[in-house]
Amino acid sequence: AAPVAAAAPVVAAAPAVTYAAAPAYTYAAAPVAAAAPVVAAAPAVTYAAAAPVIAAAPYTAGSQFHAQDEFGNLNYGYANINSVKQEVGNTYGGVSGGYSYVDANGELQQVQYIADGAGFRVADSRLPVAPVYDGVRPHLQPRASCCPNLQPRAPSCSS
Repeated sequence: AAPVAAAAPVVAAAPAVTYAAAPAYTYAAAPVAAAAPVVAAAPAVTYAAAAPVIAAAPYTAGSQFHAQDEFGNLNYGYANINSVKQEVGNTYGGVSGGYSYVDANGELQQVQYIADGAGFRVADSRLPVAPVYDGVRPHLQPRASCCPNLQPRAPSCSS
């Protein structure tokens, strides 16, 4: 279609356009001298779905401490996302402490230890645990004979 000219310029008041961060400005509509030529509508554009957003692993800051006095007593340790350790020592040469971590199977492993004049003692979640005696004698089933058809023979006297 051919462009069509308007009989007289039409000026319409435009609503005020403001931005919160900027000073308010008002823009007036431009006068229309002629109608725009008719143009076919653009084809619809489709966009692929946005890629999913994967949340990052939470950041855990590790910590560590160390304290020691003039008498030789000490206390130190650390903690991070993988493991934790704490140890206390005293003037007389004894040390006690422990540590823990999560192993490759996802199981928490814990170790507690004491080293002093009585030797080294440890409690470790990786060590096997012996059964506990509960004071009751186990009930044993009698075994079936391996040869049920055998009959004992009476002693014979040969003279």
